Amino acid sequence: MYLPRPQTHTSQKPAHRPCALALLLLSAALPAQSPTITTTSNLVLVPALVQSPTGATLPILKASDFLLTDNGVSQHVTLEDTEHQPRSIVVLLQTGTTAQRNFPAYTKLGTMLDYLTDNAPHQVAMIEFDSQPEYQWDFTANINDLEDGFAKPDSGDHGAAILDAVDSAIALLRKQPPTYRRIIVLISQTHDDGSHAQSADIVRRLGENNITIECLTFSPEKAWLKDEFTKPRHENPLYQISPDQPLLLHTFNLDRPLREAIGAMRTNTSAEVATLSGGESFPFSGKSDLERQLSILANHFAASYTLSFSPTSKQPGFHALHLQIAGQPTLQVSARTSYWATSGPSTGP
Repeated sequence: MYLPRPQTHTSQKPAHRPCALALLLLSAALPAQSPTITTTSNLVLVPALVQSPTGATLPILKASDFLLTDNGVSQHVTLEDTEHQPRSIVVLLQTGTTAQRNFPAYTKLGTMLDYLTDNAPHQVAMIEFDSQPEYQWDFTANINDLEDGFAKPDSGDHGAAILDAVDSAIALLRKQPPTYRRIIVLISQTHDDGSHAQSADIVRRLGENNITIECLTFSPEKAWLKDEFTKPRHENPLYQISPDQPLLLHTFNLDRPLREAIGAMRTNTSAEVATLSGGESFPFSGKSDLERQLSILANHFAASYTLSFSPTSKQPGFHALHLQIAGQPTLQVSARTSYWATSGPSTGP
């Protein structure tokens, strides 16, 4: 379990209390029940954003405009009224690797996250993570309660266990009322580094609990390269190509920068989990950029639709979803691409 980092309403730094992370290995066959937004029927929620070719959002569609298939089979969808639906939000804040370069950008996160609540009833929790989830702030209706965590995050180690952090957030959210809209705001580098959680388990648990992930990502490789080429570096010793050539001065080892640049092309873990859940991913490179991207995310969030359907197939396991707009092939649709069907009573996280 986690030892929560104490909440504080002052600027004083709470004492460090490292958490003891208990990893519970659950069988994929463990019975569970998808949460519902009513008390009478099991529903699958499909958050969706529809944009024109120019990027403008389209908040004028009806349920009949959406064509949704579940494993290739057409489904009857309903549009949910989520404007004033209560929201449970877990903020995952990376503090490991090069994340500390972005600490100044985190200071106004509380104000920026207010955009996502949109005056709806809400509760927000936060987890800092590096090679494992480290500190946890429990749910609060007042985002200001998290201000100390945003303003003074603790520098983490050299890890970035994104999937482990997401797994922890899922465990928190699944305890919240099923009538709440469940959201993870992941602020991290693009790729996972050091997680023990398996991707398939994360996909299953996201689908079982109707959770959307919204990502804001930075590139650790770009941060490292910027440091490498703007800060003083240690030169190589004098090097002579041949006896008849003068010694070469001011040479540097470019092997590591090259490897770091290649590493930037690795799989974008954050964007992948966001897409699977129906969320979006936005890159940022500083304080003003983070604020701008969060503003765009909030606008998209407010303009998005939430569809629901009762699956015609009760077959357990992974289900692929495909959503499009009838007669509008040019419209861009970003929507949840899968869910995980289960049966039987819930057994908890």
